[in-house]
Amino acid sequence: MQAHENAYIPRPVKVLNNVRETPENFTLTLSLRLAHEPGQFLQVSVLGVGEAPISIASWGGDTVTLHICEVGNVTRALGACRPGDTVFVRGPFGNGFPMYDTWGHNLVLAGGGSGVASLKGVIEYVHRHRDDYGDVTIFLGFRNAGEVIFPDRIEHWRIHFPVYVSLDTLSDGRRLDASEGFVTDLMRRTDIPAGESAALLCGPPVMMRLAAQVLEDKGLRDDHIYLSMERLMYCAIGKCCHCMIGDKYTCLDGPVFRWDALREHMND
Repeated sequence: MQAHENAYIPRPVKVLNNVRETPENFTLTLSLRLAHEPGQFLQVSVLGVGEAPISIASWGGDTVTLHICEVGNVTRALGACRPGDTVFVRGPFGNGFPMYDTWGHNLVLAGGGSGVASLKGVIEYVHRHRDDYGDVTIFLGFRNAGEVIFPDRIEHWRIHFPVYVSLDTLSDGRRLDASEGFVTDLMRRTDIPAGESAALLCGPPVMMRLAAQVLEDKGLRDDHIYLSMERLMYCAIGKCCHCMIGDKYTCLDGPVFRWDALREHMND
């Protein structure tokens, strides 16, 4: 966020597109040029309805992509937006993934469900700065074929990186190659690049906890594993205290945390 902007005041932006990914998930494209880190989030509001924190699912350019799961009044109102409608945003907020601190490292990216959205911004960043990183290995997990998001993007990513996809249950109608089982099982049986590696994780807490343990077993240092957490971030500026994990604010100290600092709080 620019230094002159008031963190309390939303600014209006136009909706350019609304694409339904699954029955419960959609992707909004906003006419907004934003300087941000992959993994940061926006507070997005609809007048007369309310405001909700939404992770940014893109990086760079003249637009911002938001992937949203309909779970309440605000997200349902956003799901009803059409091109030309106006929504309001504050941000970006929080600490994103450590893209600068991991220069020269091999990267392991692991996402589950709607958590893949935050990693989409990471992948776009890495693709545009490819020479700054070593080997990049991507693991994506979904419950079933009907809940896969960004299938076309996944096929595009496979042109540039090894991308492994798992579905808890295989079924007909799959639009991409995938194996059956949990993404953590897929990670366990796949070789991780040797050498200095860092891992960036986003998904359900139990998935991230198990994935971090798998990566530790494969030799990654616990301070080189980063997890993106979700909490109720009503204010996004450390005032309401709803998003605390231990003594940390998710909106200020996160949403991305190192595994060694978060391990004892993963069951909170």
